[in-house]
Amino acid sequence: MNKRFFRLTFLLIVASLILFACTNRNLVTKEVDEDETAESLGEEYGFTMFNVTFDTTEMKEALIGNYDEKVDKTEAVYESKIDNVYLHGDKAMEKLDKIFKELELDAEMDDEDMIKETAKAFEVMDYKSLKLKVTFKGRDTKELMMTK
Repeated sequence: MNKRFFRLTFLLIVASLILFACTNRNLVTKEVDEDETAESLGEEYGFTMFNVTFDTTEMKEALIGNYDEKVDKTEAVYESKIDNVYLHGDKAMEKLDKIFKELELDAEMDDEDMIKETAKAFEVMDYKSLKLKVTFKGRDTKELMMTK
């Protein structure tokens, strides 16, 4: 009985570890570039972190877009209650990539223009509030909020 208890406990621990190791569904799989360093982060879009949340009069967090690029991993989330779309990892990155290619943000932009450009790129013009947090390459994080 004692052996059976330890075997069962061991199996439960191993199963739990495997389950916890596989739960980060937000990870983006990408080609491993051996030359990638901290200096190359943000090359593609001009920023390494981008988080936006839109609230509408009908719903809170109607649209969420999150992108976080680090040397060892990239995470992406795109959730739209408006369109009933919930994407994570690679599928979210595909959606965000299309949006980011239309998004023309830079660190020197006026805050209001940055918010307008973000709303236009995400095609949510009828928002009650917009929260934007972005870290441009080589800059501090910029946090903005607009309420209509």
